[in-house]
Amino acid sequence: MKIAIIGGGLAGLTAAAYLSDSPDTEGTVFERSPQLGGRAFTYEKSGFTLNYGAHAVYGIDRHTLQHMEEELDLKFQSKQVDKRKVVYAKHGNLTPAPLDFVNIMKTDVLTTMEKVRFVAEIAAVIGNIHQLKHYRTLGEYLDKSNASSDVKELWEHLVSSNFFITPDDARKVSGEVIADYYHNLFLSSKPVNYILGSWATITEQLVQKINDNEKWDIAVKEPVESIVMENGKFILKTKTREALEYDQVIFAMPVQQVYKLLESSPWAGALEPFKDNSCTEVLVYDVGFSKVVARPFHYISDMDNKVFISDVSATDYTVVPVGGQLLQGIAYLNDDFQDEDQKKEYLESKTQQMEALFDTYYPDWREHTAVKRVSKKAMVSSVKNIHTNKLLPSKLPGVPFLFCGDGCEGKGELAERAFSSGRAAAQMMLSDKVKTKALTH
Repeated sequence: MKIAIIGGGLAGLTAAAYLSDSPDTEGTVFERSPQLGGRAFTYEKSGFTLNYGAHAVYGIDRHTLQHMEEELDLKFQSKQVDKRKVVYAKHGNLTPAPLDFVNIMKTDVLTTMEKVRFVAEIAAVIGNIHQLKHYRTLGEYLDKSNASSDVKELWEHLVSSNFFITPDDARKVSGEVIADYYHNLFLSSKPVNYILGSWATITEQLVQKINDNEKWDIAVKEPVESIVMENGKFILKTKTREALEYDQVIFAMPVQQVYKLLESSPWAGALEPFKDNSCTEVLVYDVGFSKVVARPFHYISDMDNKVFISDVSATDYTVVPVGGQLLQGIAYLNDDFQDEDQKKEYLESKTQQMEALFDTYYPDWREHTAVKRVSKKAMVSSVKNIHTNKLLPSKLPGVPFLFCGDGCEGKGELAERAFSSGRAAAQMMLSDKVKTKALTH
C-alpha cells in the first residue's frame, strides 16, 4: 500500500511514524515549508532554543505521548512545572494559582466559602457527575449557576489558560469538551510538564523512525497542488513533480487549507461545513537573558490583562546557555476588529502590557536581553475549539481520504489532539488494510 501524507507537522509525522513501522507500506510525507514539525518547529539562536509556542504537555501521565513512547519506542524526559511557583496576578496582588488542594487553600482569588464551592466542583468533574457537561457552552452553564462572580471568573480564566483563548471565547467552549478535558487533567498526577529539549526531541525521533524505512521518504519544500482520482488511484501533482500515484492519502494540514486544495474536486461539498472554522491566534513574546535576571516564580498569569509569562528555563534547563534565562510571554487575542488599524493598535497595546509585566517582575531585563522574538499573530490551533466551529472527523462519509491534525477530532487539546488524531488515522488505515487482505484471501 502506497500512502501520501500531506503535511509534516506533529500529526503528519505521527501518522507516518506508525505507518512506516508496518513492513508492507511505502509512502511520502509532503511538507510545503523548508522544515518539519509545523507549528512545533524549534530552532536555536545564540544558544537559546525557541519554539513557536509553548511546549508544555498537560497531564502527561494520561497523554497520547505515553502510548507513543511505548508503541514507537520514543525516548524523552519531561519535568513538571513546580505548582508552588505558579501565581496569578489580580488587581496588583500576587497569589498562588488554585491548581490543587494546597494552592486552593492558599489562594486569595477565592473566599473561604468560594473555596469550598470550587473544591466541590472539582470533585464533581473528577467523578464525571458535573452538570457542566450537559450545557451547550461554559457561558450557558455560568449564566444558570448561582456561583459568585469570582468563581465564574476563575472558570473562565482556567479555560482561557488551557485553550489559549480570551475569557469571552472561553464562554463559547462546549460544556462537554470542558468537563472531559478537566476530568482528565484533575486526575493527572503531572498536570503541566515540559519535554526536556522541547518539541524537537519528539519530532527528530519521529523523522528518524520514518527514515529508517527505506520505502518511505520525506519531501520538504514540496507542496501538493492538486489531487485527482483515476482507476481507484490518487494522482498527485506537486510544485516539482507530476503524476505521482498513491493508493491512500492522509491530510495532515489545517482543514481550511484542505478545502482550498479540494475546492474544485467532487469532495468539496463534504468539506464545506469546515471551511470557515476560525483558528486560535496569540501574541508570543520570547526573550532570552544572558543571566538569570530574577526568578520570583515559574509562571505568572495576569488575570486583569489576559497575558501570562512562563519562565521556561526554570523547568527546562536545556533551552538556555549556561547561566541564561528564557521567558515566554503569551497574550490571548480577540479577533473581532472593524479594520486593520484597530487590530494594529490592539496588538501594540498587548505588547506594551506584556513589557509592563516584564518591567514589574524582571527589572533591568532590557539590559540583559540576548535574544528577542515577537510573533504578533502566532497560530496555536488551526481550529478554535468553540461550539460555533466544527472539528473534522478522521473520516468523512463519501470522502476517500483520512484526516488528522489539531483541528480534527481526537483526545485532548492543542498538540495532544495532533498526536492522537495522527495515531488514530494511521491505526484506521492499518486496520482497513488488514480487513482488505482478509477479504482478498
